[in-house]
Order: sequence, then C-alpha cells, then structure tokens
Amino acid sequence: MNLPFFFLILTGSISKTMDGILRIAILGDYNFAYHSHNATNQALQHAQQVLDQDINYYWLNERECSEEIDNFHTSFDGIIIAPGPYQHPFFFQSIISKLIQQDIPVLGTGDCFKTLVQTHFENKGFDPKSEKIISDNLVTGNQFTSVTLDRFSAEFGKIYLNRGVTEYSSSRYSILPHYSELLTEDFEIGARNQYFDPEILKLKTHNFFVFTMFCPQIISSKDIPHPIFTYFVKSVRRILDIKESTY
Repeated sequence: MNLPFFFLILTGSISKTMDGILRIAILGDYNFAYHSHNATNQALQHAQQVLDQDINYYWLNERECSEEIDNFHTSFDGIIIAPGPYQHPFFFQSIISKLIQQDIPVLGTGDCFKTLVQTHFENKGFDPKSEKIISDNLVTGNQFTSVTLDRFSAEFGKIYLNRGVTEYSSSRYSILPHYSELLTEDFEIGARNQYFDPEILKLKTHNFFVFTMFCPQIISSKDIPHPIFTYFVKSVRRILDIKESTY
C-alpha cells in the first residue's frame, strides 16, 4: 500500500539522521505550472550544488500542517514557506505562530510575508484588519515586478556584497510607517525597497527566521545561486550540527 507522505512523517518512517542529508519541508500547494514553485525546488538544488550539501525536500500543503500543528515540522531540519497562491491561506497564521516557537530554521518568501506581519501584530493585540496595517497585494495579475533593495542591515549588506540589488516578486505590500517602525522592536529589517517598505524581516529572538517579500528563488541559477537560499541552507546545517553535538 502506498501511504501518503504525511502519514510517513507522523509515524516516524522518515529518519532525520541519514548520512548528513538535510531534510527540508516546503509548505504550500505545489503546482508545476507555477514558476515560483519550480524555482523554489531549483534554488535548493543550486544551493545544494555550490555548498556540496545533500538535501531532500518535500512539499506539504497547509491543511495537512494545520491538522497536525504540533508535529508537522518534527521530521525536518528546516522549513521553507513557498510563494502562493494558497488554497487555504488562513491556515498559515497558526502555522507561522507555531514555527516562531520552534527551534527550526524557517525561510518564507512572497505572499506569506503579509501573513507574518498580520500574525505578529495580532499577537501584539492589534487588529490588522480594522487598522489596515498592511495593504493588499499591489501587484495586479499573475506577473512579477522588480523591486530595488536599499538600506541593508550590516548582516544582509554582507550577503548582498557581490550581488545586484534588484529582486522580483508577484506580491508587494505597503506597511504604514508607524507599524513599519514598530516591527523593528522584534525584527531586524534586512533591507527596504525603493518605497521604503521592509523587504526582508529577520526575527531577533530566533536562530533563523527570515521572511522576504520578494521571491529570491526567481533569479537563482546554477552558476549564481541566490545568497538567501545558500544562507538558509548553511544555517540549517550549522544549527543541526550544534543540536547533534549536544546529544
């Protein structure tokens, strides 16, 4: 009998320690017709090659994760939240809230950036819907638009040192300046765009919890892997090594 992959995760049939291979869960509704989904797979492959680090990655949809909210992440070394569209976007609020509490590296790209901001402020007692903290998507249609990164933090300035500052995304949101400033209490703003909105957020109290409004995977290539993805994979390896050294 062919069991669903998620059943294998929950029954522990997938080992987390197999010859140094990293296990990455990609959360989202995979569709081979979506360029950003294929690009997510390819960006991991690019990082795998340049870092000489074997990676197994698996797509999980948000409904499965929400139904097993306490366990969905436990068989993995790192989590990527893929760009949308999502069939059940409302599930990502509980998923993100759960992942914030876990000691597992998380990289979110694209549409989930808005969910992170909304979840953060709701947990702080704000009402994002009535206060309209963050706008709806300002990119119309199924297209990618360019953004120019600026005002890098020291950390992300180093990551982008030998990289261009143009990125692409099918989602762009505007955050009211007051709330953008409030974000800095808990997040490092890794970079802003030409409209002064945050494009990279990194949670200060987490080992690795990074969300980008743009989709870095779109311009990753075999010859020039995107530094956000190589940074993520290196961090997953480093954090896992630290955990294993304490066992």
